[in-house]
Amino acid sequence: MDHAELRRRLKPILEAEERGEWDEVERLSDELTRDLMEQNSKVAPEIVDHYLDDADIRAQDHQYGETQRRELGRFIDTGEHDDGTVVPLWSCGLVVTLGLAALIWLLK
Repeated sequence: MDHAELRRRLKPILEAEERGEWDEVERLSDELTRDLMEQNSKVAPEIVDHYLDDADIRAQDHQYGETQRRELGRFIDTGEHDDGTVVPLWSCGLVVTLGLAALIWLLK
């Protein structure tokens, strides 16, 4: 499944949610999740994975729901998405080095 197909399949889920049809949201989300898993698809950005999994949270938390719907709407409309915060490799090395230094200091 490519991004265009994914975006096409997400649109009715978002529309059902905006109408408050939570059973339809769950049904369509489960169907799309199953299809993505069957295809072993790595095409879904992080926002899509969270959106498909979090309908129950969005139904309870209006602010969280608004944020997810806005981000998903941007992906549907433009194909653009934020993959989260990228952690530079050097910062991971720094943390490991500091941890090792602390361990060595404690063992002395």
